[in-house]
Amino acid sequence: AAVQSMAVAGASPVGSGVLVTVDIKADRVDDFIKAMEIDARGSRDPAKDPGALRFDLLKSREQANRFFFFEAYVDDGVMAQHKTTAHYNAWKAFKDSGGVEGQSVVNLETGSIPGGWAFQANDAPHSRAGSAVFVTVEIEESRVQDFLKAMEIDVKGSRDKALDPGCLRFDLLRVKGSPNTFMFYEAYTNDDAAGEKGHKATDHYNAWANFKKAGGVVKQTVLKAEAASIPGSWAFQAASAQVGCVEMPLLGFGTYKVGAVPASASSAAPGGEAPPAGGPDVCKQVISDALKTGYGMLDCAQFYQNEAWVGDALKNAGAPRDGLFIISKVWNDIIYQGPDAVKAQVDKAIADLACGYIDMMLVHWPVPGKHVAAYNALRECKAAGKVKEIGVSNYCIEDYEELRAAGCFGEGDKDKPAMNQIEVNPLLFRKKTLGFFMKEGVHIQAYRGLLQGPKAWANEAVQEICRETGRTPPQVLGRFLVQQGISHVPKASAASRMVENADLFSFRLSEAQMEKLASLTPAEALETFKNLYIKCIWRDTPEAGSAWPSARTLE
Repeated sequence: AAVQSMAVAGASPVGSGVLVTVDIKADRVDDFIKAMEIDARGSRDPAKDPGALRFDLLKSREQANRFFFFEAYVDDGVMAQHKTTAHYNAWKAFKDSGGVEGQSVVNLETGSIPGGWAFQANDAPHSRAGSAVFVTVEIEESRVQDFLKAMEIDVKGSRDKALDPGCLRFDLLRVKGSPNTFMFYEAYTNDDAAGEKGHKATDHYNAWANFKKAGGVVKQTVLKAEAASIPGSWAFQAASAQVGCVEMPLLGFGTYKVGAVPASASSAAPGGEAPPAGGPDVCKQVISDALKTGYGMLDCAQFYQNEAWVGDALKNAGAPRDGLFIISKVWNDIIYQGPDAVKAQVDKAIADLACGYIDMMLVHWPVPGKHVAAYNALRECKAAGKVKEIGVSNYCIEDYEELRAAGCFGEGDKDKPAMNQIEVNPLLFRKKTLGFFMKEGVHIQAYRGLLQGPKAWANEAVQEICRETGRTPPQVLGRFLVQQGISHVPKASAASRMVENADLFSFRLSEAQMEKLASLTPAEALETFKNLYIKCIWRDTPEAGSAWPSARTLE
């Protein structure tokens, strides 16, 4: 059932795709890699290249200076638009400089393959594809439908991490202009995962093997590739953005109320006791399902009271650390205690999550009179290598300016907050605040991006866009965020909902639809935000219930 759900909700037809093979002059390979890093990063940023579904760079295992681009776009128009972008110019300038010895292109698509299962855009980010192949097959014309039936079984099974845990990519595309010629794009963690003891030992692989044995294949060619030898972690990833000094996925999974409900949460029981929410067993199952669905970024926090359970779930799943992006946040009680307590909490988070380091550590709320010292403590943790990057959460413009005035950004702004995690959705779209932080180069990550659930989804404007796009409210709301380059961390307990929430990169909203969603914030929503802000900046401190500290920008 989980596989069927993924095949429907995650379906991402490719209107225009290419496999570009390039031979680079031997003395220009390093220059080529530098240029391609610029192009690959830009191509994965929806704000810069909307409609780009995939952009991978792989290296041939058979010829040292040969590389493959695999690019997939929503349609021909989007592909043409890509060639006008600033990041595409990095490749063009390299090519124009004479660094390319030869180039060939195969044009591809999946729109003509029925059922929407052939290509999935929402793969887990992973930077180490140790074994990959591009397999081109010519099928007997009378056997094409039989081939597609067999391949549907293999493709769905290969994407199920429980059935094929080492499989990172498994796409089937049709060669344009040749209706009986297809290409498989397969990528695995290593040769073992791809080989006789891995993918080729699975029941779903037998669907392909049996079809081939029956004589339906006229011709087959194989190109062997890998991405593990390409320096850095940018060559093979899902949609992401450069956030400070780290590459961060645009889609993650929220762990708030996964297994536990914090004692001071609004849904907590009278007397401050946290009601049960399933405990570690539920947490283990939810995190396992999220990883299998393809979520590589986890939004965690001290306040959520489940980081040790999340860490146990990650160990139980055997999730490789370099395929994860882990966010944590320091809560108000620790912020109030001072810098030493903050640094101790960073150590505790690393131990609880069993992750070795934190990718992004945030100050959860700007506790008045305390948050500047807390941020400086995070700067020390970053300098010590305990965290890769630091940022803030729930900061207004004025809170951010307090950090600047206190000299927290450091020399050359090297310690400027990389991210501000705030509530963003069409019913709380604070244009002035968002515009300010984006202009400052501070990445915005949205929580509560799906509003408050089904009741809020009944909004007529949201429903109208759902009808126009044929998408569900969670998909429209999520796309509204990532299309602007705002990262999104939805949470769900059901695997089917996780899959639904993740299918954001296979369609686009029109400018009119984006503008409509951005104009839905009512005046009372800003007043509600103000009251919540006042409550939360003091929450779980000795000064809980104190007044509004000073003027803050609400819009």
